[in-house]
Amino acid sequence: MTRMQMIVVALCLAIGVGGYLMLGRPGMDDMPMDKRQSEILEKIRTAPETLTAAETLARLEQTAIDQPEAPEPHYFIGEILRGQSRPDDAVRAYQSALRRDDAHVPALVGLASVLVELDDGQVGPDAARLFARAYELDDTQVRAGMWAAMGAAQAGDQEKAAQMMRAVFAKLPEDDPRRERFKPMLDVIGQEASQEE
Repeated sequence: MTRMQMIVVALCLAIGVGGYLMLGRPGMDDMPMDKRQSEILEKIRTAPETLTAAETLARLEQTAIDQPEAPEPHYFIGEILRGQSRPDDAVRAYQSALRRDDAHVPALVGLASVLVELDDGQVGPDAARLFARAYELDDTQVRAGMWAAMGAAQAGDQEKAAQMMRAVFAKLPEDDPRRERFKPMLDVIGQEASQEE
C-alpha cells in the first residue's frame, strides 16, 4: 500500500468514526429492550402486518424468556431462521422446542425437514426417525409419513419403506388427491421390495 493510499484509508476511517459519533446508529434507535418490546407489542396490537422479521424474532425471544416451558416460541423462531436460510440456527431452535415437549409435532417435522436440507435432500436416519415420530403422533401428517418411508428406502430397506407407504396410503380418504400422487411411488417401492425377496 502506497503512502497516498494509506492517507486516503486513514481519512475515510476518521470520517466514518466522526460520522458515527455525531449521528449514532443511523436507522437503529438506541433504547432499552423493555421499551423496544413495548413498541413491538403496540405494533402487534395496532398493525401486526407491519412487523419486520427482526421485530417478530425479538418478540418470540422475549416470549421464550417469559414462558420458559413453552415449545411454541422456539418452534416459531426455528421457522423464521429457516426462512432466513440459517439452517444451523433453525436446528438449535427446533431442538429447544423439543427439549420442552418431545411430542411437539411441528418441531419434529421442522427439525427433520432442515436435516434433509442440510443433507442435500437425503433422508438420513435422524430425519427419518423424526418424520416417523411425527406421523406416529399425528397421522394427518401424511407428508411426514411419506418422508419416513423415503428414509427407509434410501437406507436400502425397501420392504419397510413399502410397508410404511402402504400404511400411510391406506389411511388417506378415497377422495384425497394425494392418493393419485402417491400411488406411483408405492408401485415403484413395492416392485423394488419384491425384487429383494
